[in-house]
Amino acid sequence: MDALLNDPRVRAATLTGSEQAGIQVGIGAAKRVKKMVLELGGSDPFIVMPSADLDTAVKTAVEARILNNGQSCIAAKRFIVADSIADEFEKKFVARMEALRIGDPFDEKTELGPLATADAVTTLDADVQKSVQAGAKLLTGGHPLKQKGNYYAPTVLTNVPKDSPAYGEEFFGPVASIFRVKDQDEAIRIANDVRFGLGASAWTNVEQERERFVNELEAGMVFINKMVASDPRIPFGGVKYSGHGRELGSVGIREFMNAKTVWVA
Repeated sequence: MDALLNDPRVRAATLTGSEQAGIQVGIGAAKRVKKMVLELGGSDPFIVMPSADLDTAVKTAVEARILNNGQSCIAAKRFIVADSIADEFEKKFVARMEALRIGDPFDEKTELGPLATADAVTTLDADVQKSVQAGAKLLTGGHPLKQKGNYYAPTVLTNVPKDSPAYGEEFFGPVASIFRVKDQDEAIRIANDVRFGLGASAWTNVEQERERFVNELEAGMVFINKMVASDPRIPFGGVKYSGHGRELGSVGIREFMNAKTVWVA
């Protein structure tokens, strides 16, 4: 990294990676007065309010959690659901997670494949076990699968305590945390109560609720009634420890442009 940043031909740097990697690139670029764009971790909330189309929300929630086998920075990790619909959401969500077709990623019928490395499975399982020991309730899964490859069982946790990894850490694998909330105020508070702020998905058909989510969720990207996605037409990036700067869209192009002011009298 230092060799690249030391090269006078390199005038800026961009990184997609972990917090620690981002900090190192940030320090290195700052030392050399070079611009940087950092896209780091995420613990994206997926909020479901009573007015939402529940079946569509559940289906999309599972898709959003297992994106790239759960190894995507913008995969939904924390599912924040209004009390009045939480029982039904939980039942349907768990059923869909348990029904996922697990297998060879080259098989078109496979819905959930392996994690990238054996270490990823070990780390994920350790965080799940710590969360359960701290008081989280395991609804399904919670263990590596006994088959060739780095597979982890689709896992759902609820009653997640704040001092457990499942509350706000970035779980890179098919592990979901469900939080029940009494109203929108509590939903927003829990969504924002982590150090990350990459994406957020909120499901509601009440206009006033939509406006509050758009304005009050601490995230670089807020999607309403849709899962968070990367699209080259729109800016991509986060706030807080999820990084700064933007990729994609016209904003992303301008991140690595220097404006020259010319005034001719």
